[in-house]
Amino acid sequence: MDANLRKRHKYNWLLLAIIMPILLVLIIKDLDFDPHENGAQESTSSASNDMVNIDLIQTANAYIVELNVKSPLKSAASIVYALDKKGVKGTKLGQINGVGSYTFPSEKEINGILIQDVIKNQEILKLEF
Repeated sequence: MDANLRKRHKYNWLLLAIIMPILLVLIIKDLDFDPHENGAQESTSSASNDMVNIDLIQTANAYIVELNVKSPLKSAASIVYALDKKGVKGTKLGQINGVGSYTFPSEKEINGILIQDVIKNQEILKLEF
């Protein structure tokens, strides 16, 4: 490598080192990490007991089910199902593993949740709004 090529190589890397972080910041700023910021949201329903708190939030184009598990469940492999208007098990929302906060998207309004142990096929909790 001669002196001219080394100089050009150094300036190219310096230019890349300056431009890449700026582009990354601009790209990351435009990403939507929080599904709750998609327009106006309105809490439509909520329910709670000694094990869980549930909030149903309506956004512009969907519903979001926020589930906060306060105490350990009987099973480590629990599936959360939506309850329809008759109180019957409907669509599967997702899986919960223990204490913590969980967020599940839902296409339609639900009337409650059913937490079920799928290994033992037992109903752990049924909570309606």
